[in-house]
Amino acid sequence: MAEDQESRTENATDRKIQKTREKGQVAKSMEVNSVAVILTSLIFFTFFGMSFINGVLDLWREYFSASGSYVVTEDSMHHLLKVTLEKLFYLLAPVLFSVAVVGVMVNYWQNDGFLLSWEPLSLKFNKLNPLEGFKKIVSVDGFVNLFKSMGKIAVVGVTVYLSLAGQWEMAPNLMELPVEQALLMVADEAYYLFIKVIAVLAVIAGVDYAYQRYQYNKNLKMTKQEVIDERKDMEGDPRIKARIRQKQFEMFRSRMMSKVPEAEVIITNPTHLSIAIKYERNKDVAPMVIAKGSGYVALKIREIAKEHKIPIMEDKPLAQTLFKTVDIGEVIPETMYKAVAEILAYIYKLKNKTF
Repeated sequence: MAEDQESRTENATDRKIQKTREKGQVAKSMEVNSVAVILTSLIFFTFFGMSFINGVLDLWREYFSASGSYVVTEDSMHHLLKVTLEKLFYLLAPVLFSVAVVGVMVNYWQNDGFLLSWEPLSLKFNKLNPLEGFKKIVSVDGFVNLFKSMGKIAVVGVTVYLSLAGQWEMAPNLMELPVEQALLMVADEAYYLFIKVIAVLAVIAGVDYAYQRYQYNKNLKMTKQEVIDERKDMEGDPRIKARIRQKQFEMFRSRMMSKVPEAEVIITNPTHLSIAIKYERNKDVAPMVIAKGSGYVALKIREIAKEHKIPIMEDKPLAQTLFKTVDIGEVIPETMYKAVAEILAYIYKLKNKTF
């Protein structure tokens, strides 16, 4: 396993990252979600805490003031429970909605966008294998998660203890205070305790998120062979593509060679380049390059020209310019009209034609 991991030296390709996302696997830290939920709750109660406390106190006052008039029956208890749950829901609905919205936003950020995958919910029998479960527990990730959980509990516990260590002697005094004032004092202490706990959890969440990103990228690493295989799957085997290109070139060259007998003249370099020029006075607007080539192709063009008794004219500057600037099937530019016209006029003179 270690050797396999050592061989994975290449960064994950976009295709592998996308396929991994489709399986629902992303770099995600649940600690970030926890901090976001707690922080949202704290912010909510900072601005709307008094409204919530007053709502709870009103509910208590209502029940205590009317407790003597209740007739305890099964139906009355059901009604009382229903009314209580409805009022508590109305009190808690705003904070629950805020937490839900923030939770969605945090997941969106961690997932790099919306992610919907049924893969994690699919039934896999290896998940029911106790041996596989034991391997996960004793794995490096299992020990890291255990250490992380124990460390988080320890750090948060120490933070809570240090925050409340000097407040225990105040607890008996709360019994002597009015209920509203006692609740306000407890809420005030809880508020500052929450701030300290959130600060600690934020540090833990930051470290955990960095670790999850590192572990995620590490697990996505690919071997050089995997990268090559994926490129073959996406682009095709380079050897096959090379053979296809070679075949296409041969077909193109064959079609080009079939046009050489239609040429009026072959302009050469004298041996390295050959350009076949065609011109039909009443049809073409200007002379056209119908074939060209260098090396072996140039030699074949000259051989075909000799077979069909097509004149071959040597003009090194013109041949080089035509070869570099005019593609097959294109007419020659106006700047070369004069040079090509002189050659064609000479050829037509030999053939007793009129240019």
